[in-house]
Amino acid sequence: MTSRYSTIAVLLSVLFMTSCKDLRKSIDETLHPVEQKKTAPTDSNSASSSTTFSSSSVFSSGSEQNFKSIFESGARLDSIQQALYNMPGLKGKKLFFMAGLYFYDYQGGMISVDLQDPNNPENVDTYTYSNGEWDIQKPVKITGNPHFPLKMLLMPLDEIRFSTAKKVYDIAWEKTKAIEGVERTQHVYFSQIKAVHVKEWYVMVRTDRHDYRITFDVDGNFREMR
Repeated sequence: MTSRYSTIAVLLSVLFMTSCKDLRKSIDETLHPVEQKKTAPTDSNSASSSTTFSSSSVFSSGSEQNFKSIFESGARLDSIQQALYNMPGLKGKKLFFMAGLYFYDYQGGMISVDLQDPNNPENVDTYTYSNGEWDIQKPVKITGNPHFPLKMLLMPLDEIRFSTAKKVYDIAWEKTKAIEGVERTQHVYFSQIKAVHVKEWYVMVRTDRHDYRITFDVDGNFREMR
């Protein structure tokens, strides 16, 4: 299966043949297609794919179990980020991530991030948080491009805080909750593409008549809704 990052390299290669605005839109749609309602994933690998999920506040295989929203506490999100820093092989290392972060409000929270291996910088692996812990899910296939090397697709993880996802989530809800037919989002994204100066948080919000994309800066300050 062709990696989404191979597609990014192709998109970036036409940087000077299209406008920056159009290129950003193409890259963004490739990385984060508009979420569709799906049934719950059957395995943990589903969390790091481009398919998103419809979440439920109650889910269990045997008896009912209540899950708190992952966006309930900024402190909890920061502690989840710290737990990633403390993983074997990562502790004490400078960490860089590729393309984006994905937060899902599903079964107590799912987070996906593609990290450069600090011990083998040519490799990138998907890390997924679910069921209260981090795991390495799978390697990321990278297609080389001399014009856009791997370092052009990386950003230091310590330049953002996971707790900002809660701030983004709360602001997005306040700005849309009065719209007719609005659906409260369960997804928060952070995207960064150095080559075209993309570095932003965003959410997609559905309503009966329109879908809205709400963007924020790195610190979670509102930029625009369109």
